[in-house]
Amino acid sequence: MYNRKSFIQGFKEEMLTVINDHSILLTVLIAPLVYVALMGSIYLNKEVRQIPFAVVDYDHTPTTRKLTRLLAADPAIRIESQPATYQKGMNEMYALKIQGFLIFPKGFEKNLLKGEDSNVKLFLNTTRFLPSNDLNRAVNTVFQTVGAGIRLHYFATKGLNEKYGMQIVNPLMADVHPIYNATNNYGDYLLPGLLFLILQQTLLIGLGESFVRSREKGTLQDILTRDGNSIFAWLGGRLSYYILLYAAYILFYLAVAFHVLNIPIRGNPVTMFTIGILFLMVVMVYTVLVASFSKKQIRIMEILAFTSYPLFLLSGYSWPVAAMPKPLQWIAAIIPTTPIMDAVTKLFAEGSSWGPILPDFLHLLIMLVISMLLLYWRLAFMRKKILSPNS
Repeated sequence: MYNRKSFIQGFKEEMLTVINDHSILLTVLIAPLVYVALMGSIYLNKEVRQIPFAVVDYDHTPTTRKLTRLLAADPAIRIESQPATYQKGMNEMYALKIQGFLIFPKGFEKNLLKGEDSNVKLFLNTTRFLPSNDLNRAVNTVFQTVGAGIRLHYFATKGLNEKYGMQIVNPLMADVHPIYNATNNYGDYLLPGLLFLILQQTLLIGLGESFVRSREKGTLQDILTRDGNSIFAWLGGRLSYYILLYAAYILFYLAVAFHVLNIPIRGNPVTMFTIGILFLMVVMVYTVLVASFSKKQIRIMEILAFTSYPLFLLSGYSWPVAAMPKPLQWIAAIIPTTPIMDAVTKLFAEGSSWGPILPDFLHLLIMLVISMLLLYWRLAFMRKKILSPNS
């Protein structure tokens, strides 16, 4: 029979624990709001613009000067300097004054006018892959456009009409239509996953500390010595506090934070809220299960505080799970971060409906059932040990 008194006791105890324990208070009440403001402000502009760039011009001709002006007109590029030599360009890049530079060789214009190949060299700081990708894309766009115009002019001087000249210049054209994140906006892709990671990590640490704290104070042992239903009613009350609190965070993120940060929500917010609640329930059961093996509050904090990066990297959000070694794929399959990150990508970037995220929902549901069975076994084992200390 359900123990209502134990449920209410658990809810009140959790509320008082959060208020009285400054560490838990900062983790579950302050951190989710501070982190969203901090990370949101970092990626507020989302797109990398005006990347410092340089041009080394050994040719000094009208053509190279025109190309330099066209490069400077691209929003992604800011011509920071025009070093006289290759070595000076490298020195500026080593000093991080620029993120890349281009070399126009001697005779560049002459070769172009003769219809011959004239190669340029592009040097990029690829340790920062976003600026280097944007620079590479911008430089190639400018040179492809100008190169096509030069070849078309050359064919025209040979008596070819413009239509036939265009076919020779571009015999094979790819008509590319980006569907998801067409502007390659890093902030729109990264922030939704990071915000759900914030919820997961603060919940892991806060609830883990709270559960072990109740064990340190003897409350858990006292509940375990009562009838078998008391522990689950008491635990249900404590977890209900976090369900209400973190459900409010999800609503705040969806209704306020994402709009302030101008993050598009292409999928259904109700769908995101529903799978988000299921995700939080799995995280809570996992947390209590892990925390039940710890007897010191400081120990569980030390363990859970370092799980953020491993869980994020294993989730497949930054690197495909299929490209990981098999043992890591197996680990990724049993952590709730993996299906929620997949669902976040589908809902925020792709605007999917229930159909595509149903496997993620079922994945989380299976995790919840299995983890609850394991928790039931663990608590039953702890109760038996307390009641029969000599067994």
